Amino acid sequence: MTLAEEKYKDIIHRSWPADPSIFRKHPRMALDERAKIFAPFAALRGHSDRLSKETERLLRSSRICLSDEEAAVLSDKLLQVKRGMILTVTYFMPDTPDGDVGYYVSQTGRVSAFDTIFRTIQLSTGEQSEKGEVIKEIKFDDLLDITDCGTSEEADLHSD
Repeated sequence: MTLAEEKYKDIIHRSWPADPSIFRKHPRMALDERAKIFAPFAALRGHSDRLSKETERLLRSSRICLSDEEAAVLSDKLLQVKRGMILTVTYFMPDTPDGDVGYYVSQTGRVSAFDTIFRTIQLSTGEQSEKGEVIKEIKFDDLLDITDCGTSEEADLHSD
């Protein structure tokens, strides 16, 4: 016999009191009311809201200005980009009207268009929406890094 069984041996096998006078004094609680007793509660009110705001603040950042050397490396990478290549690009996505504060996002996809006049690159992400395949258009000025993940068969067909 365990210590708990020894301690409560006089009441452990008792049935629910059958005396009806007990129910007049202490009526049984409805099941939906009993459930409220065991519902979870926030011991620190507002703590989860504060954590989510703090996490958002940490992820949000100002636009990074590339040094001349970093810009030259990025420019060299852009010169090698061809339609159909599979790339992972890291770019800045502003969330304020002035465009100075936002998030850095990494996106992998196939290059569907590369426009040097409007200075944009379009990536097919492979995701589908109601309107068809999702295409992300990224401005050259928002790019932070480009990583070549290989080429697809389409790139070999369109290469000059």
